[in-house]
Amino acid sequence: MSRLSQQIGVGLIEVLVAVLLLSVAVLGFSALQMRAISATDESLIRTQALSTIRGLAENMRANSQQIATYQATINDASKTRESCTDCSAEQIAINESKDAFDKLYNYGINVKMVTCPGTANFSEIKCVIAAWGDTIATMDATNGNACADARGIYKSGSNCVIVETY
Repeated sequence: MSRLSQQIGVGLIEVLVAVLLLSVAVLGFSALQMRAISATDESLIRTQALSTIRGLAENMRANSQQIATYQATINDASKTRESCTDCSAEQIAINESKDAFDKLYNYGINVKMVTCPGTANFSEIKCVIAAWGDTIATMDATNGNACADARGIYKSGSNCVIVETY
């Protein structure tokens, strides 16, 4: 009988230890699940940005005489769509730029177009910068939240994409 009295409560302690181990495992799994959801969201935003910018790049290639109009429209959020039935090349550029800008804005993505670093005296290739979250759509070494530095090198931790367009 003395042996039985020494065993009283041991089963309860074993259950408590098992529940503690299970709860630690569930917490770890929950953290992993949250990280997976975050990565999926990041991938979705990146895909939306790239898809829209690639479409804009194709439009720019088809209407290459209006590159400056595309750039001015993308960089000026106050521009409005042109209403026309027989649109000029400039009006088409404004409308296509505004459509891309609005689409990205609705996704929570800021966009700017700049001359790509190192191409100013050569062919002036344009870079479209799309940024989301706390990242600013610019190439600036002094701004900690900029997408990239002045040479076009991505900053660590930035949430953005840079696409050479034309």
